[in-house]
Amino acid sequence: MNGNNYGGYPGPGQMFTQEFTEVLLSTDLQAKLPGGILLKQGQGIVKKGTIIGKISTAGADKDKAVAYSSAATNGSEVALCILDNDQDTTLTDMPASAWIAGIFDSAKLTGLDTAAKTALKLCYFG
Repeated sequence: MNGNNYGGYPGPGQMFTQEFTEVLLSTDLQAKLPGGILLKQGQGIVKKGTIIGKISTAGADKDKAVAYSSAATNGSEVALCILDNDQDTTLTDMPASAWIAGIFDSAKLTGLDTAAKTALKLCYFG
């Protein structure tokens, strides 16, 4: 950066942009999971709009939320909810809020398949 562009003073520094992604098609009829979820550590950044499943098998991670996968065998093969904000799970488990009902843009959701659509009974997809 050239300090001369700002009258000899330091400039604004590195610029960052943040993309706002809206996954809801309508704000009518939306509901969040009471009490939220606890995202399991080690998934990196889990993006808003990710379909979430919950580990139901015995062990230290029981009842923690992970990205839904129809191929899983630990309980997370059943879609539970849709994450409503980006969460960084790189270093620790992260509490988060998630929708259990609403009208969503299918193209902006991660992990949505036919089985997830069936499991998310209170969600409508456009």
